[in-house]
Amino acid sequence: MAEYLFDPGYGRHLVSLVYSLEDMYSDINKFKNLNQKKFYFKQYYPGMLKLLKQNTEFYLGCLLWAVYLKSLPEGEIVGNHCLGKEYNEENSLVELLFLMKFMLTFNKDTKYFINQEFKYSEDDMNMLKIYKEFAVMNEGFVNTKKNTDLKLPDRLKAPNKTELETIKTTIDTVVSTGNFDLLNELRGYIL
Repeated sequence: MAEYLFDPGYGRHLVSLVYSLEDMYSDINKFKNLNQKKFYFKQYYPGMLKLLKQNTEFYLGCLLWAVYLKSLPEGEIVGNHCLGKEYNEENSLVELLFLMKFMLTFNKDTKYFINQEFKYSEDDMNMLKIYKEFAVMNEGFVNTKKNTDLKLPDRLKAPNKTELETIKTTIDTVVSTGNFDLLNELRGYIL
């Protein structure tokens, strides 16, 4: 039986959004002086944007990988760190839910600290909602042993053979370079 990786290699390029943003905000909030807070927020802002973008693209990449895996002949999924654990929806979605909630409130901070508007893409938010549906349908992947065990939301499109090959090639490039931006070019294949 064929074997397929649970994570094609995205994980090595990703840092925890929750812990990183908590650290940044903790640093900003050490200061009582508003001008100092504004200064530090402005310093952290490009890093915050990069984290938010990368984590959003990561979830898109997970959906692309799942669609690709589902198209392959039956095989065992290896490296699934969730397999056999007890399913807890809230715990399995903590990073995703944090990202979704943060995106709804981040504009207040950007207005307050640097007088800039921040608008999270509606397309990205919809994609995160689809990922959430996907993760819940699969119960946090605690029972996902084979690629045929994966359940895909009906809202995802089925790519053709050429698109599937492009998905695989692009994912390989993303894994080798860490450039999650490349995944955005494939969004239309599944969404």
